[in-house]
Amino acid sequence: MKTISKHFRIVAYGDAFSGLRRTGLPQTVRGVSVLTKWAPATRVRDMGDLLLVSSDELNDTFVEAFRECASQATRLLVFREEGVSTDRLLSRILDLQIRTPQRCYVFEAKGGTGKTRMAAALIYSLLERLVSGLEADDKQQRILDARIGNGILHVVSPSFNRMDVPVSEIPVLRNAGVSKLNDFEIDEDGAFLYWPDLDVHLGWTQLQEIINPQAALKARQKNEDFKKRYGKAVQKVREAAGLKATDISGLSDKQLRRIENGESRLTSNATEALAKAHNLDPNEYLKKLAEKLN
Repeated sequence: MKTISKHFRIVAYGDAFSGLRRTGLPQTVRGVSVLTKWAPATRVRDMGDLLLVSSDELNDTFVEAFRECASQATRLLVFREEGVSTDRLLSRILDLQIRTPQRCYVFEAKGGTGKTRMAAALIYSLLERLVSGLEADDKQQRILDARIGNGILHVVSPSFNRMDVPVSEIPVLRNAGVSKLNDFEIDEDGAFLYWPDLDVHLGWTQLQEIINPQAALKARQKNEDFKKRYGKAVQKVREAAGLKATDISGLSDKQLRRIENGESRLTSNATEALAKAHNLDPNEYLKKLAEKLN
């Protein structure tokens, strides 16, 4: 997971956050400052602002302030209040000239209308996940927010990367009723989603493996311990199939040994060569490897 600059601050903008200092919004979250006044970050090079704003505050005044103070490192977290139309919200975001989805995310602030002085506990838990995820390294994929709609589990990371996973592709959730399906929690650090009634835990990497096994594998193989475990799984599957190291067309004996010893990661080319030798397609082969990891 690519994080934003190591130097960043949280700015709670506007009247919707004015009372939160008295109701529990802290001055820091995991050591990151939470400010209520916004000005250009000139003291630290490439300072990144995580700007919190209610959808009610996306007016001309905010647009002017954003254009004056924002940089390419500024990221916008909009708390959408009930009653704000999608068209109006999108129009305002376009006015801000934000051109990449990784710079903006809209959080559905349920339970209030207008300037609700949104619950500090809700915002604090969101900020905990956000800061925890942004400070995590590449092998600690995190979840900022998630929702289920039209049979799709929509997940977003603290870096505002999106992932959509069809519920029908998740075996442990496939046959769950609607009420149980929507009854899930997000771990306080964003490490996983938890369905209490189903006793199911799913993290970002597990979900990614469902829709893109190759990408998930590439991310996990940055972990040296995982690379060694995965290499052993490659060896176990090969030996179970009765294949010799010299039976893998397109992969030299030396290359295979380095993979199985955890010295080299399993590339997409190596995966295709091994899958072909096992008479499987790449995704089927990766599933067999995953079974050997358990």
